[in-house]
Amino acid sequence: MRFIRSLLFNIYFFCTTLFFCTTGAIAGVFSMRACSLNARGWGKALLFGMRWLTGIKCEVRGLENLPADTNAFIVASKHQSTLETVAFHAILNRPAYILKKELLYIPLFGWNLSLSGCVAIDRSSGAKAMRSILNGTKKRLAQNRPVIIFPEGTRTPPGATAHYNPGVGLLYEKCGVPVIPAALNSGLFWRKRSFMKNSGTIVIEFLPAMPEGLGSREFIKELQDRIETACQTLNK
Repeated sequence: MRFIRSLLFNIYFFCTTLFFCTTGAIAGVFSMRACSLNARGWGKALLFGMRWLTGIKCEVRGLENLPADTNAFIVASKHQSTLETVAFHAILNRPAYILKKELLYIPLFGWNLSLSGCVAIDRSSGAKAMRSILNGTKKRLAQNRPVIIFPEGTRTPPGATAHYNPGVGLLYEKCGVPVIPAALNSGLFWRKRSFMKNSGTIVIEFLPAMPEGLGSREFIKELQDRIETACQTLNK
């Protein structure tokens, strides 16, 4: 039964992604906002299909920790599965993701990323990549949009962690907006490169904003401690 439900969901995910990428490419011709709203529909469709086809629910906690008077903030999120690359579209107001530029070359999907205002970076370019992250993030924050960054830069399985990249520390120091850590347990149910999906409840938890005035290294260490500690609790 789990195999059948996973098969149906994977077909559903492919078809809905194709549909929303097609409509997003059309919407993006008119405006970035239209393309972003289309991405929101994609996120909601994913959560709907995930619940009814695989039995995976998505619970969002800590919304009270998000700024109430602005959408200009940064979410530094744990990255365990494909889910969080889509779900934030359904949870937040027109988020812009920081991602590797290679994704822009994927037909339809990559066009949507570009048209929706993502911040694409070349991770091999060193200082140039850091400037790209900073300039792109400032531009989206000025449009009153939240920016999503995965500090580890890659998906990690539950219970594991990777080095937190310095880019998130640069944004904390230079952007002057709240940085909200986000913990999750999505890898327990939607594993990296796994066909099978496990029923249960995925929790995405927004933690209190990081304190102001920390040095970059101190900030990164504190951010990692907060996210990893919260993830350990969610993974139990």
